[in-house]
Amino acid sequence: MMERRNYETVFLRDEIAKCEELEELKERIFPLIASQKNQWEEKMREILTESGLSKSSFAEQCGVSRISVNKWCKGSIPKSRETFLRIGMAAGYDRIRMDQLLQRYGQYPALYAKSLEDSICIFVLNHYRGPEILKKYNSILDRIKERIRDCRAEDEKDGNTVWIEERISCIANEIELEQFVEDNASVFMTAYHRFYAYVKMNIIANYTGFAGSVFELAESQNWSSSLRQCVSAIRQKKWYPTRNKIISLGLHLSMDHDQIDEMLKLAHMEPLCAKNLFESVIMYILDDASLNNMLDSDSDYYDPDALCRYARQVLKTLNIPEIEEFITELPEMDDE
Repeated sequence: MMERRNYETVFLRDEIAKCEELEELKERIFPLIASQKNQWEEKMREILTESGLSKSSFAEQCGVSRISVNKWCKGSIPKSRETFLRIGMAAGYDRIRMDQLLQRYGQYPALYAKSLEDSICIFVLNHYRGPEILKKYNSILDRIKERIRDCRAEDEKDGNTVWIEERISCIANEIELEQFVEDNASVFMTAYHRFYAYVKMNIIANYTGFAGSVFELAESQNWSSSLRQCVSAIRQKKWYPTRNKIISLGLHLSMDHDQIDEMLKLAHMEPLCAKNLFESVIMYILDDASLNNMLDSDSDYYDPDALCRYARQVLKTLNIPEIEEFITELPEMDDE
């Protein structure tokens, strides 16, 4: 049995790649990885202990009910990135710990200075603490959205992220922040354009030769309504990336491990994580599919539906909480 002290991400990634059967993955890798639910339950205990707040007080600061906090303490994972931001603010986190909370426990992007919401979050984390921080965040965000709502985004403009980060860190007050955002409105409105372009390129490459349009591809693969909405929003450059939806999209587009990691990178997220129970299974599926030429689009036997069918076949045999919602993105398809 591998010792837990040797349990490092790169090491785990290599061990997953060596697994030839699903049972081998379950026997060798699963015991080393806590489920996301268990990790979150432990994290919530830590947050409440460090904050010194009761569940009721913490709920009030987050702007949620005490019932919600009770559920979090039992491992129920918040459903939105906004909720994780609220939790981090109520916990009094700085930028580094907020990024860790978002990425490790929410599986969302770290704070990204070219995102309007995130730039304001960075500002309030730098300037405020305590019960008023969430109110400050909401009030500043509402005012700035109102100021820039009629601005038109310039598709080709791409402000330097490091420069944006440095400027925001130097802003002294709310008035300066509002003026800075207004002066750079097009940058904030095109924050994910590289991600959008990469996804659209892969969508086009995937349906060419197998369907006449994205609509036909979605119909043939029986895409869920939420995935169709996601692609529609991406084509309009309006979608805010979420991790599991990116992974789902990658499976539907027959992407390999590197391509899905590239999508995650362009969405300012960490690559697929071997320490996450659900994602370790996704990594196994992608490795196995690649070894069996399931992803070779140049092959005469290539089937654009094969990866989704195989992923569902594997996932539905596992009892992992994270899978329950994800698998609805992979509806049953006829094996022809």
